[in-house]
Amino acid sequence: MSPTSDLEAVASHPHAITDPKRVPAQRYYSAEFARLEKEKLWPHVWQVACRLEDIPETGDYIEYEINNESVLVVRESEDSIKAYYNACRHRATALGNGAGTFHGGQIVCPYHGWRWNLDGSNSYVYASQRGFTPACLDKENLRLRECQVGTWGGMVFINMDPQAPPLEQYLGGIKKVLDPIGFDRMRVRWWRHVILPCNWKMAQEAFLEAYHVMQAHPSLAMGAADDDYDLDAFAGDFECFDEGHAHMRPSTSGELPVKGMTKAEYFVQYNNALYFGTDAFTTEREMFIQQGLLDKDIPDDEFPAKFFEALYEYAQGAGIPLPPPVTNTTGYGHIFPNLTFLPGYGTNIIYRSRPNGDDPENCVFEVWAVQIPGAEAGEPERPEREGPIPVDQWPQIFQEDFQNVIGQQKGVRGSGVDDLMMSGPYEAMIINSHRTIDRHLGGK
Repeated sequence: MSPTSDLEAVASHPHAITDPKRVPAQRYYSAEFARLEKEKLWPHVWQVACRLEDIPETGDYIEYEINNESVLVVRESEDSIKAYYNACRHRATALGNGAGTFHGGQIVCPYHGWRWNLDGSNSYVYASQRGFTPACLDKENLRLRECQVGTWGGMVFINMDPQAPPLEQYLGGIKKVLDPIGFDRMRVRWWRHVILPCNWKMAQEAFLEAYHVMQAHPSLAMGAADDDYDLDAFAGDFECFDEGHAHMRPSTSGELPVKGMTKAEYFVQYNNALYFGTDAFTTEREMFIQQGLLDKDIPDDEFPAKFFEALYEYAQGAGIPLPPPVTNTTGYGHIFPNLTFLPGYGTNIIYRSRPNGDDPENCVFEVWAVQIPGAEAGEPERPEREGPIPVDQWPQIFQEDFQNVIGQQKGVRGSGVDDLMMSGPYEAMIINSHRTIDRHLGGK
């Protein structure tokens, strides 16, 4: 579909994008727009419900909530995962809350004791013969209602639409790009969340562009500003896919983002900023390797290459299955509608944003810090979600981003803004995401 016909096809719904470089402000606070997303977007897209570590053993479950839907993701067997709407087929009682285990292979309603096998088939109805007509006891009618399930990159995706294409088809080109990063080898170091007073898109979009780095993150820009900071050296161009996914290609400028610094100075300060500012991108093992190199007499221009050489040597000795270096992507990518990745050295920061109830100006924002573990790690433990953690208790770089999206939400509500202007080169992932939302809302 051409850009022009694309926009014409979706212009029928409120606050649609009619200029590809302008996003109407109402999309971030309109109750009507949020209702359309609730009806036409969320029930029809693949979304991450949990990680595989959340349900390691048969019978383990975790609850995923989106809008007014509650879904239980259940480990049916070693090779099978199911996702059920969290409602008893009798009188709709929730069958599970939070996370836990269905012991004995039975999902038991806490209200009247009805039971289901892990495959969703009913195994028991209390006083069935005396209390219910044969029509009520139809086996197919008693089955728990299911969502589609797919897995990729150590994550479990669900889709509430039984007619939706399978996950692999939905991921399409972004899967091929991101597969070599090794997401399937990564395990959770920590999982935290915050409740933000802003629209879910506003929160997610803070991590769909690098245009803000120079101003918003002084530690990453290293004090540079304006002409002293080369954004094109920091960020490459973007490849966007029709499904709304996108990723950033490596920069080809060959220059350092900050003028006047050597390669070693920039590399070391960048790692330090991310270690202290995120506790996720750069971890203790990378800092250990870096410090060891700083104690040696290594020419400045050779320092980054020596770091990666030492990293792979360390990984081999520690049994860390780092994948080979990837050249066609930075690994900084987005899976539509609400999952974003920021890569490190066999590490990643994964962001997920979703509506918090029906308030269009409130969202749940989650961060997973994941890492490829060494041979000594053993079987992964079920991670526990921490929080909600107040904004001022997050590492500094997260605080900077959260404060900005809170300020954005305040701004879009005022009379001074009708729409948000977008940069084609630097904010392409945001534009692509909004246009994909419009295709869903427009029924195309």
